[in-house]
Amino acid sequence: MNNQRAIDRLTKHLEWGWSKKTVDAIEMGIHALKETQWIPCSERLPEDESYILVSFENSTMPDIARYEENDEGGTFYPGDEEETYASYGLIVNAWMPLPEPYKEEKQNDK
Repeated sequence: MNNQRAIDRLTKHLEWGWSKKTVDAIEMGIHALKETQWIPCSERLPEDESYILVSFENSTMPDIARYEENDEGGTFYPGDEEETYASYGLIVNAWMPLPEPYKEEKQNDK
């Protein structure tokens, strides 16, 4: 099942009159699914000076990228490099936000 179908099903469940706790859990699930969807560059571009995960039209491996805007538009760069993906012949066609860094949960001693 793709993310959009899951989002649509969860949204339909919101119409059933669930408890506040259940609605909150469903909304959290919808938010998480939306955060893990590829966003086509033709639909929307990332915020200026943000780090994101990018997909390529002409390569199968995603990469962590930096997006920067200037007077001529926006440009994608591999990580902190100064050369653009275009200079390597790579065409960015979609992106998604990076997940939050892992933080170990501290267990309370009982």
